[in-house]
Amino acid sequence: MAFGKSKNRRRVDTAQQKEAVKGAVRTHGPSVLKGLLAAVLTAGLVWGGLELRAWALASPRFQLQEVNFTGLNRASRAELVKLSGLALGQNLFALEVPVLEKAMLQHPWVHSVQVTRHFPASVSVEVVEHTPEALVVLGDLYVLNGEGEPFKRVTPGDGLDLPLVTGVVREDYVKEPAAVRERLKAALEVARSYSALKIGRHERLSELRLDGASLALVTVGGQEVLMGEGNTEAKLSKLTRVRRELSAKGLAADVIHLDNRARPGWVAVKLSSPVSERNGSSTQ
Repeated sequence: MAFGKSKNRRRVDTAQQKEAVKGAVRTHGPSVLKGLLAAVLTAGLVWGGLELRAWALASPRFQLQEVNFTGLNRASRAELVKLSGLALGQNLFALEVPVLEKAMLQHPWVHSVQVTRHFPASVSVEVVEHTPEALVVLGDLYVLNGEGEPFKRVTPGDGLDLPLVTGVVREDYVKEPAAVRERLKAALEVARSYSALKIGRHERLSELRLDGASLALVTVGGQEVLMGEGNTEAKLSKLTRVRRELSAKGLAADVIHLDNRARPGWVAVKLSSPVSERNGSSTQ
């Protein structure tokens, strides 16, 4: 009797196991099937993608036929093509855009560059060049852009007629480049505001002289305008008025002081000597 009971129990256990398997299949079967299908589809897509890429890399349809540049002024097409290694016949899919852009940024006049592939067979290169605003002596003579960045050494072929920034020490720039750039940037902002005034040929800027935090403007005619710090627009307005009043009286100034901290409204003027006095003679 005990043997019969054990045999019946095994039958019951087997039936329960079969029922449990059936239940698991009913419950998890759809998700397992979906997973298998997804894996098969993914493998197919990967294989198809590899085959498609191999075809695209070998197809003459995607060979580079045209390169278009925009924004060039100081930099030349030939120089940038040489730096980047771009050549007709290269496959567009094989071009590494970040590598091309980094290579073109090596040109001293290039501030930023964006390379775009246009399928099937052309590339456009959008260049933004540095805008030169002044020169500065940092051991060698450098060109400054509007951000106060000395972006290249001056070379004979540059043909630049720009004001010179003085009072900057190379060692200071090496130690604290960000701080010096900010000071140069602030000076150039004053220079831009000054150049926006209605000025004569002899009143054009020749020099921006930095002395600590103070700034002096020197014109091509030799006049010094001591700006001090801050209140640029108000000071330039006073400068225009003082020049107009002096001109109306037939006078000229060697130095105009706009840097009186104690009395910001005051303007001190050192008048130019008459021509006869400068020449060491007198008139009767």
